[in-house]
Amino acid sequence: MNVYILTDMEGISMVFLKEQCQGGHAFYPRYQEILTAEVNAAVEGAIAAGATRIVVNDGHGGNQDYNILCEKLNPIVEIERPDSGKLVLPALDDSFHAMIMVGYHSMAGTPNSVIPHTQNSTTILTYWINGRPIGEIEQMSLLAGQFGVPVMYVSGDRAAIDEARQVLGEDLPATVIKQGHPNGRTTSIHPQEAVKRIRADVEAALKQPRRAPHHVEGPYDMRITYKCIESANNHAARADITRYDDFTVGRTVTEVNDILL
Repeated sequence: MNVYILTDMEGISMVFLKEQCQGGHAFYPRYQEILTAEVNAAVEGAIAAGATRIVVNDGHGGNQDYNILCEKLNPIVEIERPDSGKLVLPALDDSFHAMIMVGYHSMAGTPNSVIPHTQNSTTILTYWINGRPIGEIEQMSLLAGQFGVPVMYVSGDRAAIDEARQVLGEDLPATVIKQGHPNGRTTSIHPQEAVKRIRADVEAALKQPRRAPHHVEGPYDMRITYKCIESANNHAARADITRYDDFTVGRTVTEVNDILL
């Protein structure tokens, strides 16, 4: 069994500030350790379920270098870093049995969530496909689905898991790591407990019958509503982009791989 582990950082235990996930801040290395431990737990769970090839995608964008402490990962894994919208999942293809997501967050604007955002938290207000808002969980699920690869498991805060289950089914295996509050803070399980639960939950998820890949029929009317006119202006300068109003730009595409601007 080949398993693709896609990682983010806002959804790991203890994190409640954006700066905790950004290189250059004094406390960032502490959260690199937590991220690495939770990813390793997912790796161990996948191995226990029978995985023989595991690719780990260090998908968090808060650092020019890797966020995961790669030398501390189980040496069975292959490690990759995404590049552009078309190379966000470089190694993923139809040879994989499952994608699992570790450390995920909900879409921009989600109440009672931990650092909710969609791509760029500074500039993007809402990301739309075919008239409805979607977040990074569904974006990645669609990209995996084009290869017939289902999302089998997600870890993150309560809002992220609720979002994932709305998209991928209420029975989606998941680990709730923490609960966001209206003041932007969070109640988190202990990092050691997070590791314990992720390892067990991933193993159980991958031993279940294979889930259906996520699919939305194209074409895809994709739009981004920005928080400021300047950001919309910058994107509207591209020849393939349509301007819909002062804050919203987009385009219509036929291939899932083109849904990210």
